[in-house]
Amino acid sequence: MTTRRILTLHAPVGKSVLDGVLTSLEQTLVDVGAERVWIDPTSADDLTVLADFPEPATNEHAVPAPRAVEEAEGRKCVGR
Repeated sequence: MTTRRILTLHAPVGKSVLDGVLTSLEQTLVDVGAERVWIDPTSADDLTVLADFPEPATNEHAVPAPRAVEEAEGRKCVGR
């Protein structure tokens, strides 16, 4: 099992925005193979979303690193 930090949501945001973002994110992660999605209980003011994925070799829907997606789509990786 591989735990990945997926997103840090900076507060403050409205409750309806927070609910929409987190619900959509959770569903998307589950759709691509996440076995568990949760908010890091040690995150303070900002919310950090974590997810467990099967080992990459067994998961055809593994979430690639953002840089790999940008490069595969021919986008320039700015600021990295």
